Amino acid sequence: MSRATNDAADHLHAFLFAVGEEELVRALQRARDNPHDPAYAVSPQLISQLVKLLKDNGVTAPQGAVRVDTLKTTLLDVDLDKEMEFGGRA
Repeated sequence: MSRATNDAADHLHAFLFAVGEEELVRALQRARDNPHDPAYAVSPQLISQLVKLLKDNGVTAPQGAVRVDTLKTTLLDVDLDKEMEFGGRA
């Protein structure tokens, strides 16, 4: 097996990032269109795979980034026990 050239690897990474972003956008739209149906919730597996892709490629957000702070606040406000009562997925 031969190693990919830098250009080929760069194109493959760009493709994977684009596919991941597009799938996340579609999943988010499905979830927004069906907010009361947990079957349409954004898949934890998709999120996990995208986080892994970012982590494996050393992609991080700057400390204090508004998006990160907003997500952190949202996650801290989630009551997992309550979510499980209503059939949510943790």
